[in-house]
Amino acid sequence: MSSRKVLPTKINLISMRNQLKLIRVIKRLLENKREVLLIYLRTYVNEYEKIYNEVNEALRGVYDSYLKAVVDEGISNIEMIASSQVSSLQLRSSTKVIFGVKIPVTEIDESTIPPKPFSEVEISPHLSEAFDNMKATLVKVIKLVELESTIRSLVAELRKTQRLINAIDTSILPFYNSSVKYIRSILNDRSREEFVRLKVTRRILQRRRESGR
Repeated sequence: MSSRKVLPTKINLISMRNQLKLIRVIKRLLENKREVLLIYLRTYVNEYEKIYNEVNEALRGVYDSYLKAVVDEGISNIEMIASSQVSSLQLRSSTKVIFGVKIPVTEIDESTIPPKPFSEVEISPHLSEAFDNMKATLVKVIKLVELESTIRSLVAELRKTQRLINAIDTSILPFYNSSVKYIRSILNDRSREEFVRLKVTRRILQRRRESGR
């Protein structure tokens, strides 16, 4: 939008100046929001990296125990044990709001984790160890998923906030600044023209008075 389309009046000049002040306040608030979002984002990324490394380490241990169990029991026996289990795992999901951003909250109902489907005596201790370690790691896996969703939401909001700041810097502020400058320039020109007109008029009137004496 060109500033030339703005009607150069004193009322519009006052209105533009007030809007310009408001836009600058909005920009400052958006910049503050961006800084807070960055702080939250860094916090959650650090937590994600910590849990990610813990989960990776734990799953490596689970896989190692599982492979040893396969050697002891045979893959067919382990697959039979796995296929005898009924899916019973349940999750509770909700949302919380962080600085205007909806964040997912996911919790595993640990009571729905199925019990160990074999006796410690009749099966390889490596399989029992893999089961116990996987059960303990499952809670962290769910937390990892929650953190990833949280980071995605914060990044999306951060990008949206940055786009608004960019729009203010590249489009909105230049328009209002140029509009204020344009209106002020026109009004100043009119004021000078009016001053010259009044001065000329006074001279004419003065000459007439002098010639009428």
